[in-house]
Amino acid sequence: MWKSMIAVAAAALGNAVVLVAALLGPSLAQQEERPAFVVIERTATTGPESIQEEYGKLARSILPKFDARYLARSQRNTLLEGEGDAPCCMAFLQFPSMDAARRWFDSSENREASKVRQSGARFRIVALEGLPAQK
Repeated sequence: MWKSMIAVAAAALGNAVVLVAALLGPSLAQQEERPAFVVIERTATTGPESIQEEYGKLARSILPKFDARYLARSQRNTLLEGEGDAPCCMAFLQFPSMDAARRWFDSSENREASKVRQSGARFRIVALEGLPAQK
């Protein structure tokens, strides 16, 4: 009889621990969500610079919808190592997660803005996962 009472108590305690953990906060995976960074490199200019200026205005209005921001954008870049010239134009964006970066890239707003961007240049766009926040 004691064994069955102990088994029932242990099962109840185990369920209580699971319930409390669920109520207390995010899962370990959610706690370790990593930011994402997007690197945009203009590889060739095929139209007037005014096209890229127009795209820049569009891009700046879209990013906040995805909790993203520019970390840097420059036309004055310096090659520190490697072959060839430094890219003429680059931008670094920060997103709260890789999922947010993907939602931005796949969004209808970005697809429309991309048509403007691509009408005057060619680009490479790379997303990379950041490190988890230090505790």
